[in-house]
Amino acid sequence: MSTRSGHSDQEMKRLAQQAQALEIAGRYVELIEVGQQMTKARPDWSLGHFFLGSGQCGNGMLDEADRSLRKAISRDAKQAGFFVRHGEVLNRLGHRDEAVGSAQRAIELDPDNPNVLVPAAMVIWLGGDAQGAHDLLAGAIDRGVASPKLRSVHALVCAEVGRLDEGIEALQALLDEHDGGRDLPRLLHSECCMYLAKLLDKAGRYDEAFEQARVGGALRETNYDPYRVAQKCDDRLAAWSTDRFDAIPTSRVKSDAPVFIIGMPRSGTSLVEQIIASHPQAYGCGELLDAWHAARELSEPDKVISDRTTKVDQLKPAALDRCARRVLKVMEKAAKREKGKGVLRITDKLPNNFEMVGIIHKMLPNARFIHCVRNPLDVCISCFLLDFVGDHNHGYSYNLEHLSHQYQVYERYMAHWRSIESIPMLEVRYEELIGDAEAGARRIIEFIGLDWDDACARSHETKRAVSTLSSDQVRKPMYTSSKERWRNYEQHIGVLIEALGTGER
Repeated sequence: MSTRSGHSDQEMKRLAQQAQALEIAGRYVELIEVGQQMTKARPDWSLGHFFLGSGQCGNGMLDEADRSLRKAISRDAKQAGFFVRHGEVLNRLGHRDEAVGSAQRAIELDPDNPNVLVPAAMVIWLGGDAQGAHDLLAGAIDRGVASPKLRSVHALVCAEVGRLDEGIEALQALLDEHDGGRDLPRLLHSECCMYLAKLLDKAGRYDEAFEQARVGGALRETNYDPYRVAQKCDDRLAAWSTDRFDAIPTSRVKSDAPVFIIGMPRSGTSLVEQIIASHPQAYGCGELLDAWHAARELSEPDKVISDRTTKVDQLKPAALDRCARRVLKVMEKAAKREKGKGVLRITDKLPNNFEMVGIIHKMLPNARFIHCVRNPLDVCISCFLLDFVGDHNHGYSYNLEHLSHQYQVYERYMAHWRSIESIPMLEVRYEELIGDAEAGARRIIEFIGLDWDDACARSHETKRAVSTLSSDQVRKPMYTSSKERWRNYEQHIGVLIEALGTGER
């Protein structure tokens, strides 16, 4: 049997297998292409829309992923995996209640499948219900349907519900059962070590935590290339040099709604977004990729123009306008769906936007930037102890030498953007913010041009989906125990101290 486009059943099966392999490998651009082939060949086949949505989700195209996954579900509403993936997308879009509902539907359809229960639990946890996630996974373990992956995530969630020692013991037992983790798949072995490092750090067992992070990081395969990263920074800053900046065209889209929160990961970006999102006239979109993709489309080399400076020189206002409207549409749609009308400020807290400040400013000239700064050693040790699994932008975090190199590259970018006076930017120091939370919050709200609202001083009480790894911190009152965290690891991080020093920069 052939489809109307000439694809036989055998060919469709081959495409589905190819899509599955691409999804596992995280090759999302190629997955989108295969998904498009599948949906074109058989528009009514649910699996094609699912794989297309999965690729769009992985590539940060969340609105498109939402539409594709709704199409998949409308064609086959009995596939638990469709609902799980849709829940992940909805959570990243900030639609907390609908995301949890989608996860719960997946559980109803396939209650004893660890591959459904684990991502469903993550959606529930990131939606603000750590206890619900814990109970779901604990129930699976009691029923004897737990996989090693499920057991590892359950142990991690234990720490969020006051059962830290139980979580540590569970992870240690899991590793011991598998020859110290060596009998586990390499990535899962790494994840277990990184999870254990996080819990040991919480328990104050710092030497053990560092060793687990070291082992877990060594198991992780990354493509971080210090020379390539530094060369790209050189090229970008040359293309956006101060003596050229004013002559580069500017978009005619003058919206002052966008607020870009930038900085290194673990520098306080989630905390700043939570403060802003607590304001009734503001909405936090989390980490969007739309501005990042638009910035790359406008200013990065491609098959037609291979030189970055030439690409910037050929920027046209019409292209800037088109990309600006596209980015704004995504942000405004998310804000309206969650908060209705009356939202005046919308945040995007993708940390890596610090590389693209110049082109984002030219695309959205009235947008504001908030630069989050924290002690370099605290940033680096926090990154080293955290597992950025699934996020290929932070491959440097598993190696101390790479971490120090990345931090210095980040500093070069920010020193350059700060030297351009036309870019509206507020610097927020993490240590000052946690030291006087209300004063820091007032300063932030004043900078973005809103009247003060007392909810911003109680941002930990705000109920909203937080899809990043800082979800647990932003739901707690500000605390100062994370200040000078690096001192707990001083004997292990000589390479960082030598490169970055020990004080604020």
